Amino acid sequence: MLRLQRSALGPANRVLLIDDWIETGNQAAAVRGMAEECRATWVGCGGIVDQLTTLPKSALGTVRGLLDAQELPPSET
Repeated sequence: MLRLQRSALGPANRVLLIDDWIETGNQAAAVRGMAEECRATWVGCGGIVDQLTTLPKSALGTVRGLLDAQELPPSET
């Protein structure tokens, strides 16, 4: 769940989302939308694992991950 107190952000603020696993980009897109609604500057997002495809990345701007999901070994179920 995402929450934002609108009075906490304004034009003088910059927003960087940090997450553990960036899978679909939906959460980052929601945060970007909320930040821009408050007239804050969206800087981008970063995470430990980046699993985004090219299309969501282009919509989110700067995305950085420590690991690409394809670099991880297959999980054993």
